[in-house]
Amino acid sequence: MKGFRPDIEGLRGIAVLLVVADHLTGWPRGGFLGVDVFFVLSGFLITGLLADEGERTGRISLRRFYARRARRLLPVAVLVLIATDVAGALLLLPGRAHATVVDSLWSLASLANVHFARLGTDYFSQTRPPSAVQHYWSLSVEEQFYFVWPTLALLVLAVARRRQMAPRQLLLVLAVLVVAGSFAWSVVSGGSSYFSSPARAWELGVGALLALARPAVRSRPAFAVAGGVTLLASVFVIGPGTAVPGYAAALPALATVALLHGAPPALGWRPLRYVGRISYSLYLWHWPVVTLAADVPGGTSVTGKVLCALLAFALSAASYHLVEAPVRASSWLSPRPHARPGRSWAPAISLTAVAAFAGAYVFTGPMPEPAPPQVRVQASAPADKGAVPRDLTPQIRAGLALRTWPRGLDDVASLVVPEWVDDKCLDVGPRNLERCTYGPADATMSAALMGDSVAISWLPALRQAAEDSGFRLHVLTRRQCPNAVISGGTAKAVSASCADHQRWAAEQVQRLKPDLLVLSNRYGGATPQQWAAGTAAALARVTGAAERTVVLSAPPETGNLQKCYTRLSRPTQCIAPISREYEVFTKVERTAAERVGARFVDTRGWFCVGGRCPAIVAGAPVHFDGRHLSAPYSRLLGPYLSQALRPT
Repeated sequence: MKGFRPDIEGLRGIAVLLVVADHLTGWPRGGFLGVDVFFVLSGFLITGLLADEGERTGRISLRRFYARRARRLLPVAVLVLIATDVAGALLLLPGRAHATVVDSLWSLASLANVHFARLGTDYFSQTRPPSAVQHYWSLSVEEQFYFVWPTLALLVLAVARRRQMAPRQLLLVLAVLVVAGSFAWSVVSGGSSYFSSPARAWELGVGALLALARPAVRSRPAFAVAGGVTLLASVFVIGPGTAVPGYAAALPALATVALLHGAPPALGWRPLRYVGRISYSLYLWHWPVVTLAADVPGGTSVTGKVLCALLAFALSAASYHLVEAPVRASSWLSPRPHARPGRSWAPAISLTAVAAFAGAYVFTGPMPEPAPPQVRVQASAPADKGAVPRDLTPQIRAGLALRTWPRGLDDVASLVVPEWVDDKCLDVGPRNLERCTYGPADATMSAALMGDSVAISWLPALRQAAEDSGFRLHVLTRRQCPNAVISGGTAKAVSASCADHQRWAAEQVQRLKPDLLVLSNRYGGATPQQWAAGTAAALARVTGAAERTVVLSAPPETGNLQKCYTRLSRPTQCIAPISREYEVFTKVERTAAERVGARFVDTRGWFCVGGRCPAIVAGAPVHFDGRHLSAPYSRLLGPYLSQALRPT
């Protein structure tokens, strides 16, 4: 690139402020698209530098290119990783602290995006606590681009020289092919490719296209206006539920191209430029501050978030002025005409960083096998006409009064019910229907379970109840697919695949004609009126085929132990009240069930007393994520569910 562009610095400032605001406050809902702006900027700047060097000198020095990148990116990136791991060791429990070090090692190797995709990480997950270095995924995408694109540019330059062609035009053709292929892949793969470099390459590629085509394109101020309006609209129109990358990501990407082309003077505002100057440090520091603050009492309050913002800006300014800027201006890694081979500090620094993280990995130790929760429960009393047994009331009260954490919670995420992860019966269809059937093949009675992931979390308890009564149990569940799939009494489904599954499940019920049909699912995603109509329609499809139909209310949600269980927290901080939404939806579901003669079992007495629900009962975690029953607690509820399902 020829000459300093103050508007680019300002655009960086806008991008990082969008990301920080989203992560701190959740507003604007599409603030995460600031990362897409950074991708376009990187493609534009890097390609411009490579093209200018190739035209000016007739060659591209990969050594100088990577030296500049290392001086620009490596020092602060390593500093933040080390600081985050130290803070994690002090604040987090051993399992999460160890996982953070593992994540840091992948980040150091520029493979964070591959690592998080392999783990099945959901960027917008509300159940599992995010990694404190999860944001390094975007750096890894850029660094992978830095490894591939300059090498391709060097090859293009060699071909152009041999065939006496203009290298810029040849590189432009290559960029068009990359953008077309990558964009097509991002559309086909949808939201599942959030961390994918192949699905993100087109965003860097459109920046590259602008850098290569700009000398032949006349700049117009109208582009700046269009770009600003489009970028503003995109962060309010696009949200966590939108498939990104893909078509939606084209909005912020093209808006960035328009702003780069229009170069509006407003982006040169000095305060905005300063934020853009420290944007790299701010992007790296803000996420660990926000995520680790959630493990400090008061860290998620309004005051806590203000302090997080101030701390992130202070750390960013300090690291920029004390580390980033001095190192970038230094001669570190710069070629020296008379330097001896092996005098570079780069290998020594890299080896030191690797040794530090390897030491941290050993120090935090591999994740120990979680000790089984010490579950203590009184004997069950017989239930009358499906009323909820009250034997758990003393244990629930004890859970509400609990002041110290029991053993066995270091890896609470591993307490997911085995039928979900081991048997892979969360999504049941023709291929695994037989495998997801439990109980003796010669049983004289049969039962079926319909619903979403909440339904399958009942399965350890339901299997125990079925075995006690001599049932063979057929599982017909599917994730994110509640029984009430229609809304407003119309055929408008939650999703086409969900509607197809529910029709198939209803057909299986009609075929099996079970002695007992159990339905359960999570509440939400619709109005109470829509839920009532959908539940009534779902029950009408299957009630006549079963001897008895029972609707289990969803377990009331509690504090998510994966977030609220920390070195500094207490069990009382994981207590949650029964929500108003839960009250409304259980009433709606009860009414719909009773109208068709189905039995409704209100399960809140197994979880809450006085409208308050602890996360630990009888020494066991109630949920593994605040929403779905843990395997130990589901098993604990077996006798209670068995009594509640008996014929009246």
